[in-house]
Amino acid sequence: MSKEPTEKKDGTLGKILSYMKPFRVMLIAIVVLSLLGSILNVIVPIFTKNIVNLTSEGIVSGFDLDAIWRNVLLTVAALLGAFLCNLIQSLITPALAQRTAQRMRSDLNDKSNRIPLNYFDTTPEGETLSTMTNDIDTLSTSFSSTLPSLVTAIATLLGCIVVMLITNWVLTIVTIVASILGLLITSKVLSISSPFFAKNQALLAELNSTVNEDIKGILVIKSFNAEKEAMESFDKTNTDLYESTWKSQMATSLLTPIALFSNNLSYIMVCIVGAYLVFSGSEQIGTVIAFISYASLFATPISTISQSSGQIQPALAAGDRIFAMLEQPEMSDDGTKSIDLSSIKGAVQFDHVQFGYVPNHIIVHDFSLNVKPGQKVAIVGPTGAGKSTLINLLTRFYEVNGGDISIDGTSIYDMPRETLHSLISIVLQETWTFAGSIRDNIVYSKEGVTDEQLQQVVSSCGLDSFVRQCPAGLDTILGEEADISAGQKQLITIARAMIDDAPILILDEATSSVDTRTEAIISAAIDRLLEGRTSFVVAHRLSTIRNADMIIVLKDGDVLETGTHDELMAKEGFYADLYMSQFEQH
Repeated sequence: MSKEPTEKKDGTLGKILSYMKPFRVMLIAIVVLSLLGSILNVIVPIFTKNIVNLTSEGIVSGFDLDAIWRNVLLTVAALLGAFLCNLIQSLITPALAQRTAQRMRSDLNDKSNRIPLNYFDTTPEGETLSTMTNDIDTLSTSFSSTLPSLVTAIATLLGCIVVMLITNWVLTIVTIVASILGLLITSKVLSISSPFFAKNQALLAELNSTVNEDIKGILVIKSFNAEKEAMESFDKTNTDLYESTWKSQMATSLLTPIALFSNNLSYIMVCIVGAYLVFSGSEQIGTVIAFISYASLFATPISTISQSSGQIQPALAAGDRIFAMLEQPEMSDDGTKSIDLSSIKGAVQFDHVQFGYVPNHIIVHDFSLNVKPGQKVAIVGPTGAGKSTLINLLTRFYEVNGGDISIDGTSIYDMPRETLHSLISIVLQETWTFAGSIRDNIVYSKEGVTDEQLQQVVSSCGLDSFVRQCPAGLDTILGEEADISAGQKQLITIARAMIDDAPILILDEATSSVDTRTEAIISAAIDRLLEGRTSFVVAHRLSTIRNADMIIVLKDGDVLETGTHDELMAKEGFYADLYMSQFEQH
């Protein structure tokens, strides 16, 4: 196997162990108990040897019953002590594994809030979900079952070697040589199977992503009779996962018979060499019987290490994916400038802004704009002109490649993100509701909202008729996938922005899912609500932004025209053509 993958796996194992540092007491307890249990198991054959030798000597010269019973009691005590050590560590290990998994889930969840939006734009949703669920479960389950047995096996192996060398070096060499063959074969099998485990986790994430997409798009799939294509895509990934999984499992399943063969070979060779030593008079029979026990005891940890090595491969593959997400670059540091939120008027300035989702492909070339406090600014243009991109830059979902954006003269890069987001309420084209009451969905993270304020917002955005139809009014519980129309979801998200009452409001295609009558009600309500506040409206239906104080016409990331609706129509330029084209389509 190549050196690079080995280093990668070793690095992953080190990261996993370092992740257990907050629970080091539990980890130390597991190691100590495993070591103690191993030592007790290793010394049992010594007492067995003494019992056999004392018995054989007693046949000739008389039995020393006190010595025999003393060794019997020591054997029982050692076995009982080993049992208690194994029992206690088996109770601690699952707690350690789940504590570590809990910490990883929390860190991944926190990390998801610090990763740039570009990560989620370029990473399939199912893959992220698989990392935060399946990969962590795989890692915790694998380490829960393998960590104590691996420590015990290593300790037992080392203890056996030390005690065997002290007892008889010839039989020690025989035992070790017989086991080397099994180790060499095991190492070869692991080198072959290791890549399959990494592939398994990647294919599992791909399968989750495929299922997630198919479930979300089930209506579209059925409407376009695309069930066959969806099934073919699923079957391909499922088949690839099957082939990779059975190959990895077939390889690891060979470890048990290999270990059994090594164990039997060691047992037979010790019996043959031991019999020769006894007949030659150079060793007592008790020593040979003890070595027969050691041959089995020595082979057991080798078998355990072989099996654990196979079981730990999926955990390391899962760990690679987990740490790949945890080590993703984070959003740049927040600014530290203190802002008096109550003094913010809402003046916004874009100063020679340049931006590209890919560094060498700039789509916003040299954008400048001054927005006065309280102005309603509409941003229009063909698809791909950069309308939503400007909103993403203003909210710092993406960072500019050049230029600056400021609010009331303060660069948004000099203020903490939390401060920036408290200045801006945003309603996106893609609606989002969560499992909870209508009230919770509207109020969300806003504190100190009174029932009067809530009712006023509900009435202003046209939600009152919908709320009256609900059995429990505002306390009606919406499921995770709320069984309400897209327009009603959009009204809830608009109400959420209204209740936030920030000095700057962004509506990114916010009325795309509502009918014309509701759209008119919402537009009127927003106009009343935003008196004295700055608003940015991204719209495809140009009839909805005729009353804007300023209309910015974008094309290919550049400002093509600026003015009011009447001024732009009088120019008979690109905006006028764009405006009239919407009527020609009907």
